[in-house]
Amino acid sequence: MNPIPPGQSATPTPRPRAVLLAALLCVLIAAASVQAGPPSTVTPVSLSDFDTLLAQTQQGLVVAMASWCGPCKTELPHLAKLYREFRDKGLVLYGLSVDFAGEKAMQPLVNRFGVEFPVFWAGEAAVGRYGLNPIPMLVFIRGGRAVASLQGAHTEEELRVIIEDFLAGRAP
Repeated sequence: MNPIPPGQSATPTPRPRAVLLAALLCVLIAAASVQAGPPSTVTPVSLSDFDTLLAQTQQGLVVAMASWCGPCKTELPHLAKLYREFRDKGLVLYGLSVDFAGEKAMQPLVNRFGVEFPVFWAGEAAVGRYGLNPIPMLVFIRGGRAVASLQGAHTEEELRVIIEDFLAGRAP
């Protein structure tokens, strides 16, 4: 047994760098929890109600997706992150689930990825009504009308450029 020299504590003194890193980690965790809100609840919507919502949207994006769609699952976390980044800069983003199995099919993905933008379920009827094939598909809304669409999944970097250009008034 080693005796403790006089004037020293039995408890080791933390290193200043370790204390600083621990404090920084606490601040980052607290900031992340403040910025992230609860995930959306997937809400059933009739096509006429969705038409009304789109008609009232001056500038926004709709992402058509389904829970069984692999590329949709790849793109959704990027959209969730970019929505948190760009919503204060004017990004309006709606999710539109075309799942055959109803609104409950998409909810686990919305929860897993922390999706905060509104997500609606219109089912397969929306595919024909809005020409949402293939998915994922981004539909660009200006002045209440669909003005363009992009098919397929995109990387976070590609989506960032697409969103920045769209918010700046440039065509997608």
